Amino acid sequence: MRIKWQDVALTVALLLFGLAGTRFAARLQGAEALDVTGYLLITAAACGLLFRSVRPLWTVAVTTAAIAVYLALGYPFGPVLVSGVAAMYAVAVHARIEPAAASALLYALAILPWWKDSVTSWITWSAGWILLPVVAGVLVKLRRKSVVDVRERVVISERLRLAQEVHDVVGHGLSVIAMQAGVALYVLDKDPAKARASLEAIRETSKEALEGLRSELDTLRGSAPLTPAISLADLPALAARMREAGLEVSAEVDEVDLPGSHQQAVYRIVQESLTNVLRHSSPGVTASVKVYAVRGELVVHVTDTGTPGSYTEGHGISGMRSRAEALGGTLEVDAANGFAVIARIPLPS
Repeated sequence: MRIKWQDVALTVALLLFGLAGTRFAARLQGAEALDVTGYLLITAAACGLLFRSVRPLWTVAVTTAAIAVYLALGYPFGPVLVSGVAAMYAVAVHARIEPAAASALLYALAILPWWKDSVTSWITWSAGWILLPVVAGVLVKLRRKSVVDVRERVVISERLRLAQEVHDVVGHGLSVIAMQAGVALYVLDKDPAKARASLEAIRETSKEALEGLRSELDTLRGSAPLTPAISLADLPALAARMREAGLEVSAEVDEVDLPGSHQQAVYRIVQESLTNVLRHSSPGVTASVKVYAVRGELVVHVTDTGTPGSYTEGHGISGMRSRAEALGGTLEVDAANGFAVIARIPLPS
């Protein structure tokens, strides 16, 4: 159990206020000066706040007991009650709502037998000096919890983003490697030069995938990425790698001034779309990539000439849709004529 310096500072402040202020309170109430027992009880009530962050119920027990004994011995009402207010606030902030409510009721009842005015004034005093600190503490706790929840959602969102990046980088790389390996095995005896070209493509693709994976892992660790951010300028090279893997791809990419986040999202959408074609299409299927701006929107249109049919939306499509929606856009798929992926992303103003 580690006591925080803030709790020590609060305890010292309450102690000084209680010891010094009670003298004036005694004079105003016409009471006798405090003796050693009175000062010890004031000290005990303040020292209960030492545990407010780590053991809030201890704080309530020590402070309430000290104040109850103080009043039972006939000492004057005064600054000692401020320690009770601080204890009520502390238990509301650091404990669950049920114990906080029970502590507030216990403290109010501990004061009641020694209350010199009417019950009505006791209720009014309890509402102002007990209920309000508890309500304030609960509100502070809820606010802190909401901040923590927001941070947790941000962390989860970032982890999902990194997982999607890893999925895209590794999935694309493995698909190209698998296709090139199949080509190399097929032509190994008939065309050694073609087999060599496929093996070189495998080497380059695996190198790129490993660099991308390393970059994402460095981001997860908090260090700077080792590779520059991908952009629309990398799409022709992506199409060329696909052609080397056996998928004929045509690419038309307009020059559009976009932030890095938009360019990366567009690249990943095109990459995942072409990877899906490479995985699932039959030989002879071709693909087309068009990226252009129209009426304030960036349109990403990836189609292939495969056989129309049904499809199941997996992680790849949902990941592409998430990328588009994160930028305020939409993504649609259509399997009526081959397979088409159409993303529409608003251009930043």
